[in-house]
Amino acid sequence: MALASLSNLRTTPDREQALARYRALAAGYDATCTRIVGIRAAAIDALLLRGGETVYDVACGTGATLLPLARAVGTSGRVVGIEQSAEMADIARTRVHDAQHHDVVSLAVTAVEEARLAHPADALLFCYTHDVLQNPQAVRHLMRRAKRGARVAVAGMKFLPWWWGAPLNLFTGFRARHYLTTYRGLQSPWSPLLPYCRDLRVVRSFHLGTSYLAVGTVD
Repeated sequence: MALASLSNLRTTPDREQALARYRALAAGYDATCTRIVGIRAAAIDALLLRGGETVYDVACGTGATLLPLARAVGTSGRVVGIEQSAEMADIARTRVHDAQHHDVVSLAVTAVEEARLAHPADALLFCYTHDVLQNPQAVRHLMRRAKRGARVAVAGMKFLPWWWGAPLNLFTGFRARHYLTTYRGLQSPWSPLLPYCRDLRVVRSFHLGTSYLAVGTVD
């Protein structure tokens, strides 16, 4: 377990490592996410979705946010879930099918930077997607398919200033070690979006400041 923390000291995300980790995590993933249910809901609310819009659910995992997004955009809208882990996507697909939202929700099972996105986004949700945020190709690809003025909501973990937050940072980093492959950028994980969303700002903090919600619009 400690080896995962050490390997996360790499400076860029590792796709193969992420695929291996989520292959192992998929079956029990939902049970580990109870602490972030409220954060997910706050992020979805922040998008101010309207009927008929297209929203990208970036790194949608097992699809916990796909159904609330589908309800928000209605039967005339589109939810595009992007997830590179086949095991996670299989659970998301079952969730969507069981809820009979398959006419609204589509899944792209691929790396974000390779996703074919036919419909430009009115809104983008990044919910605990740290590795994606630290991948310049992935961010650039998404922003090219976003409409000008598209709303963006970003939620996830972050580090506190080390000079006073070191104990919490060490605990947070160890707890999250299997869910990301690089600790790079955790001081301000949303920063890679700033060249595309200059008004992006943190609007709420959670978990003693170790989780955040940021919102903005695409320039």
